[in-house]
Amino acid sequence: MPEKSSRLRQRLLQASERHREQVERLLDEKGPLIRGSFGVRSRRCGNPGCHCARGEKHTSKYLTATDGGKVRQVHVPAGEEERVAVGVAHYRRFWRMRRRLVEIGASLLDLVDELGRSLLFPYPPESPLPPPSRRGRKAKDGTRRS
Repeated sequence: MPEKSSRLRQRLLQASERHREQVERLLDEKGPLIRGSFGVRSRRCGNPGCHCARGEKHTSKYLTATDGGKVRQVHVPAGEEERVAVGVAHYRRFWRMRRRLVEIGASLLDLVDELGRSLLFPYPPESPLPPPSRRGRKAKDGTRRS
């Protein structure tokens, strides 16, 4: 039992360090964050004498995002293209870091639970009480997380 709890403490410290590092990365993000997807649209204008009638289409840059359940597109002027592209990349990186922080936090809680179970002393020895049921919020399917 002491060996197992010692290994669990080491794993808990390592996970805590990963958590701290991830928080630091998140705090280093300066922005700006721009929600959406940045992309290019190609189209023909309809003028029979235009170069697009021969297959060379006009291109425009757009920012696309959902708003109230509907997809909205916003034209991005040529002078703003780089700023919007960088903002969208920052936004995606920020939410990837947040998702990683949630994963590390869940693993920390699992390690804490495992450590608690490893330290649990059965009492009374002749007929011990069962270990406690899982505490915390229920999963979406109604079961307790393990």
